[in-house]
Amino acid sequence: MKKSLITFVLMLMAIAVNAQTSGVKISAKYQKGDNMLYRITVVTNVTGKTINVNSENRYVVIDSSRKGYVIESTLEKMETDAEANDMVGRLMNATTEILKGTKVIVITDVDGKVTGIKNIDEIVEKSSKMVDKMFDELFAQLPSEASEMLSKDKLNASIMEQMNEKNIINSMIAEPSPLSLNGKVISTGSTDMVEDANGMKMKNTYTLTTPDAKKVKVTGKMDMNKEEMKQMIVDQVKKIMPQQAEMIEQNIDSVLDSGMFKFEKNQNADYEFGNNGWLKTVDYSSTSNTMGQESGTKGKIELIESNR
Repeated sequence: MKKSLITFVLMLMAIAVNAQTSGVKISAKYQKGDNMLYRITVVTNVTGKTINVNSENRYVVIDSSRKGYVIESTLEKMETDAEANDMVGRLMNATTEILKGTKVIVITDVDGKVTGIKNIDEIVEKSSKMVDKMFDELFAQLPSEASEMLSKDKLNASIMEQMNEKNIINSMIAEPSPLSLNGKVISTGSTDMVEDANGMKMKNTYTLTTPDAKKVKVTGKMDMNKEEMKQMIVDQVKKIMPQQAEMIEQNIDSVLDSGMFKFEKNQNADYEFGNNGWLKTVDYSSTSNTMGQESGTKGKIELIESNR
């Protein structure tokens, strides 16, 4: 009996060591008809003000095959306590008003990794309306000097240029969500790079909190060298203020070397998955520093309704 117990313990240790070295794939075990409702609570500190955003997002598997899944994600609720009288509040309220009811139909592989967006044209059209309304709110409150320097049309075009299928999928993977880790092979200490729609690159480091990857910790840190940072800044300036692009290109090295333009971002997330492959919870936080202006976000995504 004692020998059997020792053998059993050694087997468990071997499984744990193998998981740490070879990695565990995060693979969905969804079924057609799965209906999962998530509550998302976010607390953001912007320009010294704390803003709470509460939303609910429903995921329904509308098709399942040997190739993968088709999942309909609907933002059913979105509320914020942002003040309606200041610029940040007006932008937040405009955003929540338009985003309510947004439906995204994603196509995934057999592991649940997002590979396409079925209703991409609809998403782009709704995004265009949201961006247009946001800039209407922004320019209504900007000083006349700033309004003359910036072009609303160019700003709008710059953002909409990034609203393509590839960038939207990258953003879905870069930020914590029920689908963001699907398809990844994770071991403690493994890393990968993710990139958002603006070209910002983050290096993620993974830790298996449990050997079977039911619990995973992700630590992210902005990872861009000087040349990548220069390119990202110049590209953005060319899109929104082309008349300033040449001056920026000529002076970008000295500005970066002086430390005047400093950008840092860090993100942490703790995931927990159920036996059916669906996310149970993820707690996450992020901090950023842009030219001395610090901001932070804390959030939680939790499964509150499930049909299996």
